[in-house]
Amino acid sequence: MASADGQGHLLSLKVMRVSRPGLAAAWEPFYSSSPSFSAHSTASVLSLQGTTPLPGHPKTLRDLTHVSEFLTLPAAFGTIQLGETFSCCFSVNNETHAAVDGVHVRLEMQTASAKALLCELGGGARTLVAGDGIEDVVHHEVKELGQHVLACTVTYRLPPGFPYAPGPVEGADDPSLQSFRKFYKFSVTNPLSVKTKVHAPKSPSALLHPLERDKVFLEVHIQNMTQETMWFDRMKFECAEGWLAVDANHLSGPDPSDSDDSAQIPQPLFSGSMALMQPQAVRQYIYILSPTDEQTFPVTHPPGSVIALGRLDISWRSKFGEPGRLLTSTLSRRIPGPQQPPLPLPSQPPSAIPPYLQRAPQGPPSSPSRPRSPQLPASRPSSPPPGSFRSNSPFRPRPQPGTPIPASRPLSPAPSLSASGTQLQPLIIPEPASDLDVDLVVVRRAGDVVRVGKPFTLGLKLSVAATIPRGRRRQVRFVVQHLMPRRVSAHAQNVSETPAASSPTLSRFSSALTTPTQAPVNITSEPALGSSPQRLVAAGGDPLLSLPPPYFEIPDDTRNAKLRGCAFLGPSAIPLDPIHLVQQDMLASDPPRVEASQPFELTFLPRRTGFVCVGGLRLVLIGDHLSDADIEPGTNANTSVKEPRTVKELDIIAEIWIQP
Repeated sequence: MASADGQGHLLSLKVMRVSRPGLAAAWEPFYSSSPSFSAHSTASVLSLQGTTPLPGHPKTLRDLTHVSEFLTLPAAFGTIQLGETFSCCFSVNNETHAAVDGVHVRLEMQTASAKALLCELGGGARTLVAGDGIEDVVHHEVKELGQHVLACTVTYRLPPGFPYAPGPVEGADDPSLQSFRKFYKFSVTNPLSVKTKVHAPKSPSALLHPLERDKVFLEVHIQNMTQETMWFDRMKFECAEGWLAVDANHLSGPDPSDSDDSAQIPQPLFSGSMALMQPQAVRQYIYILSPTDEQTFPVTHPPGSVIALGRLDISWRSKFGEPGRLLTSTLSRRIPGPQQPPLPLPSQPPSAIPPYLQRAPQGPPSSPSRPRSPQLPASRPSSPPPGSFRSNSPFRPRPQPGTPIPASRPLSPAPSLSASGTQLQPLIIPEPASDLDVDLVVVRRAGDVVRVGKPFTLGLKLSVAATIPRGRRRQVRFVVQHLMPRRVSAHAQNVSETPAASSPTLSRFSSALTTPTQAPVNITSEPALGSSPQRLVAAGGDPLLSLPPPYFEIPDDTRNAKLRGCAFLGPSAIPLDPIHLVQQDMLASDPPRVEASQPFELTFLPRRTGFVCVGGLRLVLIGDHLSDADIEPGTNANTSVKEPRTVKELDIIAEIWIQP
């Protein structure tokens, strides 16, 4: 871009964009049988023809783009992309025959939100003699989209004895001070389109892993929005505070410096021939983010919150080597908000008739009574007279004033609901919510090779957290229960069809004494040998509790089909050792939450080969006792045991590949 001097001013200003040259296009004839021209075409650096002809191809090959070996400067200003470096050359010349003093040049880049000073030369002591000038090249890294304005200001003083002033006086104190300004506008477009997707682990194996469940997978789609090819020099993800990123866009390849090609080093996925990105092409990058601080319990974020992940630092070069660099804004993850209830559908479509023209809704037409219709008498002649009711009639005459009221009979017992076929529903009193947080993770997985028919062991860890007052101790007990699909047999169906006892008292006692779906278990810290969910085992005089039935509460054929390939070994209910929570911080005004964990192992037997799901697990809280810290654990004084309560139920805890 160029501009003439201010009209009538003694100095001239010219500005030109500095850009790399391109290759000039020139048409060349196609020679098919000329050895001299063929040799000339082979020697050209742009020729596609080799020294030896290719099998099955003609001897001479030409580049159909008609590109020659000559360089040419761009004829127009061109386009400027975001991230590129804008370079321009300006020149201020004295085209008069007299010397000009006090020459000052100032260049600024103005955007919609900022103003940057690019260059400031000269001053009160700078003098330009006749034919002299000031030249310089300025650079500016474009970081914003939209309209940009290059503002150039030139200030100088008129020579002594100059007959007229070319323009308005710049300073009131100095009438010889003159200045003029020129503005050059251009637009900046976006060279790349960056779109992101955030994925969280959903696999049951990942959700039970202490490190895998908190990972975040960032998927980045980058599209070349320009009309030229790009060569990416760098694609780096800068993590936000609290995150650690792993670049999953590398493949293992041979080391170029190693002559034996035995050493393997990670190489970028888009390298070599794939490093060149064509116009409108799209690339996909994957980054795996993990939190730097390992948490015992999974972190839960409120709905609608935004979590900062990091930024992308992208560097590229255009087809003639022009550099470009783009630093994206902070990429974030948005937690989905609560789902809004669907809007109710209108009962009928709105009417196009104005309200004042609509007819009022009318009810069903009521026909007046006909004059000749027969009317019922006030009292039917067949009605019995007062006082003639039978002894067992449900109707009773109203007592007359002054007549004594007879004493009422005691109420007879209500008929049994069981006799009428209605099943009694037990009264369920909900237990108050507990502040106990429970988490279960798999800390030791099965070996690399697991074969069918060979038992394997999984190591799990149960973590508990709660708020404990100062000077207090809390002891909790859990039972790990294996779950199985519920089996319905023919005998159970016949029993369910048998009518219940007619006596309500007998039915209540029978349901309390013989419940085939309950499983008594010993709550001692040491597991009893041969314990079974269907057998009553007592040791040490500890109280006995009935656990929920070892079946899934909700039937699911898909889940049951996944769990058929593996079965648990051992008892279906395994009591764990007591977990003690003691507050150690005695000085804090607000005591922190206390955490404790209990490891345990489970053994399973694979039944078939292939991909097998292992699961069906329930955690049941059977004891929660709060006492003073000086009381030794294990004493029976002031021990309180609540009703068993299910705190967590897991369908799948591991996914394993079983080999034959």
